[in-house]
Amino acid sequence: MKVAYVKTMLFVLLCVLVFSFGSAVTLAYSLSGIKWAGTSVSYRINSAFAASFRTAMQAADAAWDAAGSKFRFNYVGTTTRNPNVFSYSTDGYSDIGYFNAGNNGIIAATLGGVTGSTITERDTTLNIYYGFTTVGALGSYDVQNIVTHEYGHWLKLLDVTSGLGPSWCSFSWESTMCAYASPNETNKRSLEGDDKNGIKAIYGV
Repeated sequence: MKVAYVKTMLFVLLCVLVFSFGSAVTLAYSLSGIKWAGTSVSYRINSAFAASFRTAMQAADAAWDAAGSKFRFNYVGTTTRNPNVFSYSTDGYSDIGYFNAGNNGIIAATLGGVTGSTITERDTTLNIYYGFTTVGALGSYDVQNIVTHEYGHWLKLLDVTSGLGPSWCSFSWESTMCAYASPNETNKRSLEGDDKNGIKAIYGV
């Protein structure tokens, strides 16, 4: 079974958490210190995604909407824009797109504009080198599972890690913001208490 890691990138600064031998985060959730100015974000999904994929992505945002914080995701339709965060510049829009970035160990990535400590834009790219599924296709990555994690980065929760390899998040394995993902995993679809506490800490209740 192929094993890969979910990685996120900040605007200008690439934060490498996968294969990093630096200090590990030991909190149940980890905050970045930046946030949206308000308590909502409007976004679009690239129209090339199948309807089932778009539905799964909206289900992912619904999980965060129901977390008990003031923050809300606002899906406003499809777009032909296709953000590629593997080769990226900001455009003022928050979108979800796709790109074949090859076998680089990154299943999906999130990047966006930041002014001071305020988020101005978020984009997510699914690396379609790896297979994605909404119906449990063997060996593929669950769309809702991966995108729910990435939406946590839109909110500026950081990856939670605890060691290396599959032992990452051993103290909080089912947390949505656990930095490790595997094919057919669905744990991240539903938020755990630490995920909810993280978003409440940032945006209030």
